[in-house]
Amino acid sequence: MSETIIPKTKKECFALLDEMLSDEDKRAIVGMKDVFQLHFTLGLWIRNHWLYPQSEEEREALLKDFGKDAMFCHPDDDSMVILETYRKYLKRKKRVPSP
Repeated sequence: MSETIIPKTKKECFALLDEMLSDEDKRAIVGMKDVFQLHFTLGLWIRNHWLYPQSEEEREALLKDFGKDAMFCHPDDDSMVILETYRKYLKRKKRVPSP
C-alpha cells in the first residue's frame, strides 16, 4: 500500500489531482456547474487524505495558498475550495483533451 502524499501548496494539489484523475474525470469536473456534486466522492477523499491528517496550522497555510485569508470552519468547506479552484484551473488552462 502506497503512502498518500499530502500537498502543502496549491501547485502540489493540482499536480496530484492531474496525476490521479483521468481525462474523462477532468472533463466531467470542467462541465460541472457546482463541484458540490463531488462532496461525498472526491471531496471526501481530499478531506480524509489531505486535510484531516494535517494540523490546523498546516491546513491554514494550504488554504492561504488558495487565496483564502483563513481556513473555513470545517474541512468540508476547505475541500470545496480546492475543487472549485481546480475546476477553474482546468478551464483556464484548457488542460483537458477533447474526447
